[in-house]
Amino acid sequence: MAWGQAGASSFLTLRWIDRRRVNGYSAVLLFVSFAAVGFALIEALGPDGSDFLAFWSAGKLVLAGDPAAAYDLAATGAIQAGVGRSDVFAFVNPPPLLLVIWPLGALSFPLAWLVWVAATYALWLWATRPLAPRLTMPLAAYPGALLAATHAQTGFVTSALQACFARLLDRRPVAAGLCLGALIVKPHLAVLFPFALAADRRWTAFLAAGAGVVLWLALAWALLGTETMLAYRQSWQVSRVLMGEDDAAFFLRQATVYAQFRAWGLPSAAVVAQAAAAQAAIALTWRGWAGKAGLSAKLALLFALTPLATPYMFNYDLPFLAVPSLWLVAQSVAAPRGRFERAELLALYLAPALARTFALPLQVNLTPLVCAWLAWRVWQRMAQESVENAADGAVLRLS
Repeated sequence: MAWGQAGASSFLTLRWIDRRRVNGYSAVLLFVSFAAVGFALIEALGPDGSDFLAFWSAGKLVLAGDPAAAYDLAATGAIQAGVGRSDVFAFVNPPPLLLVIWPLGALSFPLAWLVWVAATYALWLWATRPLAPRLTMPLAAYPGALLAATHAQTGFVTSALQACFARLLDRRPVAAGLCLGALIVKPHLAVLFPFALAADRRWTAFLAAGAGVVLWLALAWALLGTETMLAYRQSWQVSRVLMGEDDAAFFLRQATVYAQFRAWGLPSAAVVAQAAAAQAAIALTWRGWAGKAGLSAKLALLFALTPLATPYMFNYDLPFLAVPSLWLVAQSVAAPRGRFERAELLALYLAPALARTFALPLQVNLTPLVCAWLAWRVWQRMAQESVENAADGAVLRLS
């Protein structure tokens, strides 16, 4: 009986999981993910289509010499009708993204979909791996990355930019700032970053980020023309219509506090709740980055809090959550805490996919709660690190 209790305890606390098993299970998860991506492509070719149609049709219009038409619903709709669409997936991203996606217009839709997913996944993995060098397989199989892959959206690109910012911040702050400035393609993903840089007095990166925004916009203006820059304003109305609809399913596919209250049909409460969440995220970011913890801990906190700071973010934007999740894993390996810490870390690792899976059936998006939970665990770890660093005068940095 005692042995049985001990065995059950060992099983539930996941003490039997070693590095070999972690890599093996990650390989299985990665294989299943590849299969899921295949099904996602089949679905994208079906009547439901895919958001990727917006990128593909925009690329075709750029190649045709009319980039401003990327924001014209009639022009993009005519191209998408050629692959069986009766409605339109609108391109709503700022013009600098056109500088990245235009080659897709030279390919057929299925090939462009596959090339985009494979190339952006490889970019994200390359950019993020140095932040978790001993956890390559769990990183490659990260469930948040699966969401990005099946949607063929911009999640890998933006998460790669965030990872490059993290890698370069200590050694090459100007380059880090330029990477951050490139998030002008989805600026709501960078809401907390200026507060973090200011709190840590990283003014070089702060100014470089501002310069980067100007640079990327100027480059788009020079290459795509004034008409394209002005045409971008047409997309604001599309976004306004989408965000103004009372479509619970649309909001449950997002990952924010605001979206959850909108899914419940509470628009006023959504504004108040999101404002409170954003203020809390800003305050925690400032306090954490002004403290004595190492840069790795600060980055983990920044990434964990990011989904709480913006009202608009989809689940496919979440590959960057691999950074705080795997940082906690590395901390646990170095200094274990609690009997069920491994089980908790496994739940946090799987959470992006599980939250998306259960959102529609339960009518609850658990992602904001997951991010709050993740940020709390990071905060606890970095608080201890701050005490240790204050005691010996050291400040840990990324290698």
